[in-house]
Amino acid sequence: MKKLVLILGFWGLIGSVYGQQQRVEVKIKDAKDRTFGPVETSPEYPGGIEPYFNQNTRYPKEARQNGIKGRVFVSFRIDSLGYIQDSTVRVIRGLGYGCDEEAVRLVRNMARWKPGTVLNKPVSVKYNIPVLFPPKP
Repeated sequence: MKKLVLILGFWGLIGSVYGQQQRVEVKIKDAKDRTFGPVETSPEYPGGIEPYFNQNTRYPKEARQNGIKGRVFVSFRIDSLGYIQDSTVRVIRGLGYGCDEEAVRLVRNMARWKPGTVLNKPVSVKYNIPVLFPPKP
């Protein structure tokens, strides 16, 4: 499946300073494994992310014993088919005491997402998500 790459050319930067319109040029090209940040439609997890985390999070014993509470922020890439790329799952900001490993496990075990789109075409998107510890009941 072909992936979509946007090349935005901004013309007339000085014109925008004076209130004139900018011309934005969009070209579509083939690209493999390109990741998009700003997209028209963000990726969506079927059934919602919060219910998934609330049902599947195992609060680590070590974290429970030490009263660890907070959020682990995880970054990953959702490809144009909606699958999470395992090699891209990483902790951006962790808590330790087993919470980081649990957050990575949760993300890696997620089902297929509805991918993000640009110009109505599915694209690969980098996604950041917080995992709450302890999980909500």
